[in-house]
Amino acid sequence: MVTIKKCGISDLDLLHQIAIQSYNDTYQYLWIDGGTAYLNRFYKKEIFEKELTAPDIYYFLIYEDEKAIGFFKLIEVAIKPYEKSDCLELDKLYLLKNNTGKGIGKMVMNFVVDFAKEKQKSVLWLLVMDCSPAKFVYEKAGFAYVDKKDLNFPTIKEEYKSILTMVRKI
Repeated sequence: MVTIKKCGISDLDLLHQIAIQSYNDTYQYLWIDGGTAYLNRFYKKEIFEKELTAPDIYYFLIYEDEKAIGFFKLIEVAIKPYEKSDCLELDKLYLLKNNTGKGIGKMVMNFVVDFAKEKQKSVLWLLVMDCSPAKFVYEKAGFAYVDKKDLNFPTIKEEYKSILTMVRKI
């Protein structure tokens, strides 16, 4: 059975471990250096620790039969032309290898929509790599493309630079 648990500071070590492992499982191929520079910049344990206590950032662990298999992060942050009070960003959603294609993404999306409604948000948004099959999960969940740009991170491979902005009104 798949369950979702909101993270607190006591989940820091497990969250950090799952975040690094699931990111590597998903996107290591994007990077000239295997993602080392990116992870060193954005996946430091101290960042997770700080964000776990922030009032507008929410981390969740995804469990299957009581084993952590992924995580996601939500942020109350605006996207133009909307106000912060209306918006919730799905900033991260990663599953460990061999856990995709089981309907877990759909379940998480339903959870995220319900969470947004509880927070009285009317706009969900996210960024997804153009090369990621996850974009099709988001399309099925009602998200639409509103922008496309290139990432300017020095160690990303040229052919994988495109990132999409997707929005769903709820």
